[in-house]
Amino acid sequence: MFIVKAHVAQRIREAREYRDITQVEMAQHLDVARQTYLDIESGKTEPKVSSLAIIADVTGRPLNWFLYGESTRSDIAFTHRDDLNTLLALFSQLPESARNLVMDQALLLAQYMINMTSPERDQ
Repeated sequence: MFIVKAHVAQRIREAREYRDITQVEMAQHLDVARQTYLDIESGKTEPKVSSLAIIADVTGRPLNWFLYGESTRSDIAFTHRDDLNTLLALFSQLPESARNLVMDQALLLAQYMINMTSPERDQ
């Protein structure tokens, strides 16, 4: 899959620690039990989009950073943050099979774009 669950969990922990927020405090922000938050931060369970949006707001990090690691203000996450949040909320409402199909297609498109711009293609 394009987004690695372990990387998202690691970024959640890094953002929380950077802001000096305890796990208990973050669980309170999310209105979940501490163990539920620990499962998210350890990568045992994937966060809901709404939870990830709250974590982004609380830590001051762009939502896109948790997913892809991008962090500059010129990133699409800053310029189209509301649109991306809406898109992610709609995406989370799809059945898992449909989400997997969308992600597979996005991965194929990304691979195609990489192949189209690779230096080997110009030779």
